[in-house]
Amino acid sequence: MNGIKWPRKMWRSRKILKLLAAAVILAVSVKTAGAAQAVSASYDEPQNDQTGEGAIPQDQPVGDDGAEPDASQEPEDGRPQDTTTIIVDNRNLYEGMDRPYAEGYSPRIENNQALVIVPMLLQGEEGAALGDNTLRVSLDLGDSGSSPFVYRNYNKNVTLGSHTVNNGTGTVESYVADFWLELNTERFNGSYPVTLSVEGKDDGGNPISQNFVVYVTITDGKDPNAQPQEPELEPEPEEPPTFAPKLLVQSYRYSREEILAGDTVTAEITLQNTSKTQQIKNLTVTVSAQPEFLTLQSATDSVYIDSVKPGETCVISFDYQVNAATPQGQYDLTLAMDYADAKGSTYTGNGKARLSVKQPIELQLDPIVLPAQLEVGDVLQLQVQAMNLGRCKAYHVRAELVADGLTPQGTIFIGDIEAGAMALGTTQISVGGLTEGSSRYGDSNGTVTFYYEDESGAEQSQEMEFFTTIASPFSERPTEEVEDEPGQWWILMAVVLVLLLCCGGFLCVRWIQERKRRAEEP
Repeated sequence: MNGIKWPRKMWRSRKILKLLAAAVILAVSVKTAGAAQAVSASYDEPQNDQTGEGAIPQDQPVGDDGAEPDASQEPEDGRPQDTTTIIVDNRNLYEGMDRPYAEGYSPRIENNQALVIVPMLLQGEEGAALGDNTLRVSLDLGDSGSSPFVYRNYNKNVTLGSHTVNNGTGTVESYVADFWLELNTERFNGSYPVTLSVEGKDDGGNPISQNFVVYVTITDGKDPNAQPQEPELEPEPEEPPTFAPKLLVQSYRYSREEILAGDTVTAEITLQNTSKTQQIKNLTVTVSAQPEFLTLQSATDSVYIDSVKPGETCVISFDYQVNAATPQGQYDLTLAMDYADAKGSTYTGNGKARLSVKQPIELQLDPIVLPAQLEVGDVLQLQVQAMNLGRCKAYHVRAELVADGLTPQGTIFIGDIEAGAMALGTTQISVGGLTEGSSRYGDSNGTVTFYYEDESGAEQSQEMEFFTTIASPFSERPTEEVEDEPGQWWILMAVVLVLLLCCGGFLCVRWIQERKRRAEEP
């Protein structure tokens, strides 16, 4: 074919085809090199001004001369170049991260610790995997003289796992390396690099390694540019401060458990010196209350006590008359205290003792009115009446009737009765025979119990008795006596005579008929 002479146009076409083939091979080589540097394209290494905090650059393999090797060349041993690489998952947000790496992830500082999270994926041919699904991760924290970290062994193995990402909206199979790095308490502000060295083997046993750098930014430390401060001079020792003794109301009690308006009551109040070192001297306590409701019965409203030792107590007492018109409620006995300490310094204090007053309920109940004698089977209407003579309202006033042989329709409900008001209640009572004793008829003793409540809900009661007699409905009723009138006695005699004549005539007729019957017998 070398002897063949190609026409000039065909020769030019052949040259063009060779140029096109060379261009295709060059494009494939450039694309392969770009895939090998995908991680570097996703992350920019921070500059000297540390504006790229949190970014994780992936180290690229370099030759002896410092130049990047040609991705299209094969190793000298003739084996194909390993295409499985480790990259950082820069798209997804993992738990513990404030944002994905693509949006500027920065490790979190919390409780003198820095949380570093690095999610990693395998990149390579389809189905690329590690032999044991495990990566060995070690940390380089930099120069110990300027680093803010506490140096420890942070190496660990990271296994492949399914991780929830993007706030629970998806899951990713990835290798997640997370480290809590303890920080020095005397750390300085700044951005510090942490290098992660990752090693593993692919499913063919070939080693894989990669280095990543994470920048931890410290903002809660010391200012590195601040001028050192001169040591403060130790202050001269001062005398410990002396606090004034305090006198407080420890407790109080009254001579009555329930205090009603109109009662006289004694208040016993216990005062305590709360100081553990100082004595209280020349103590004067003056009591006061609302005079329109409480009237002092003691000879004076003041009490003098010579001294109260540290931590000890003293008891004072006052007598008060609770006015009858005092509304139900709580009232204060106010104490004003003047005293001095051992050095003669004077002090004042105050306190209170609370007194609860109740208004008594006074109900006037009308007696129960029933007939002196009732017959079995009777049904009668019973009416009860109550009047509130007290100064406070009576609540839920009601009455219950209990008597042998009498059955009320139910509880007699009267209702609430205001002070000075009157109210009625009615019910029906059915009369039956007695159940106690041998006879169904006779005397029945019954009671009517009134129940009512005061404003605090405390229930009170009053009881009334009544008497009646239950009789049979067939018993003879007494007839009214009729006075004899003059001239009417002969009418009675005439009636008796007529009756005798009728009886005699009847007997005569019977006698005649009997004789006639006997005469006719054969």
